[in-house]
Amino acid sequence: MSYKILYDCLGCGACEMACPTEAIAQSMDFRVAYVVDPLLCNDCAECVPVCPVETLVPDPDWAVCMGRGCPLTSSRFTGWGCSQGSVRCETCGAMLWQAAQSSEWVCPRCDEGRKVICPKVRKSETSEICTDV
Repeated sequence: MSYKILYDCLGCGACEMACPTEAIAQSMDFRVAYVVDPLLCNDCAECVPVCPVETLVPDPDWAVCMGRGCPLTSSRFTGWGCSQGSVRCETCGAMLWQAAQSSEWVCPRCDEGRKVICPKVRKSETSEICTDV
């Protein structure tokens, strides 16, 4: 699941530098120095051990990448990969997928006509994401 940063954050920036997906950025909210964009967070947890005050915690409101509810865990999509937020469909905002042995990213909705969607994208469509970046 995505991570969130608690209000105890010191603002040191170690988590931002450790994040390989650039999901962590400075906040515009005065209550916390940094925030996590749940659509860019791929649950790698590389940010967690570098936090000196342990303010990065799992956010139970968000699905786990490639976990329960992710269509790509189905045997129908064996070999498919997900952009994990780095590339999104310009039309509908869905995460783009890549078929096995293909270099082309496709939208499962717009390009493939499938009725499947990333659970993180589904949640973002039904709730307001507060990233304050």
